[in-house]
Amino acid sequence: MTRKQRLRRVALLCCHFLRNLAYYQAGWHEKALVYDDEFWKTANGNFLDICVLEWCKLFGDVHEKQYWGKVIIDTPQFFEGLLDEIGLSQGELETYVEEMREYRDKFVAHLDSDLVMDIPKLSFAQKSASYLYDYLLANEDEGDFFHGLPDRASSYYAQSLKEGKLVYKA
Repeated sequence: MTRKQRLRRVALLCCHFLRNLAYYQAGWHEKALVYDDEFWKTANGNFLDICVLEWCKLFGDVHEKQYWGKVIIDTPQFFEGLLDEIGLSQGELETYVEEMREYRDKFVAHLDSDLVMDIPKLSFAQKSASYLYDYLLANEDEGDFFHGLPDRASSYYAQSLKEGKLVYKA
């Protein structure tokens, strides 16, 4: 796989994460699902599960092909900026990664014996995926690698959230 292909795939994963997060969040109003029937519960849960899967590809496992550390040239600069952006220390980020991986491993990839599902706080995931996406576009584009992709993570998330809310209102 070329560097261009790998960078583009990482950017696409960031977009998939942001879109699924927006659709998941669009399905909630005042801590309750907008629609409480099985179809919408399943769809909403699937949006959450895809969020976690995509985020873990980017941040959860150094062996993943799309792990951020495999595509960023200046990893110390990126990592320092990431910690600043999400407001966590390195240790806190490591704990958060474990929470996301635990949800993925025990409730998405497998259904383990845990009786209580703890959904990780997704704001850190959103901030980190947004930071990665914007960083890629600003620092790793060596020649129109991201043609046709959104200009900014925040605007793509907002567009997806708006689209999700329109569907839930239909």
